[in-house]
Amino acid sequence: MSVITLSLAGLLSAGAIAHADDEGDDADGRTLDAVQEAVEKGAIKPFSELRDIVSRRFRGDIVRVEPRRKHGIFLYKFKVLSPEGQLVEIEIDAASGTILEVENE
Repeated sequence: MSVITLSLAGLLSAGAIAHADDEGDDADGRTLDAVQEAVEKGAIKPFSELRDIVSRRFRGDIVRVEPRRKHGIFLYKFKVLSPEGQLVEIEIDAASGTILEVENE
């Protein structure tokens, strides 16, 4: 695991998520608060479980994570740098852990 991944994992597990919201159900801060509340209530999976799902399926280093809320559904977009140097974007449903979309695979 790279230093970037370790730093990112530490920030995310501490609740300081790097970025939020794509199409804006609400502002970034409120989305982050909503993510934390949803995890606490068990409505969505903790970041560590979602990270593990992505890591098992995709080789490489997670270099960015963006929690989002689209149409009331919590999603995470993971950006993974493959060993070959290709950036792969993975969108995952935060409630089910289902991978919804993969770009540049």
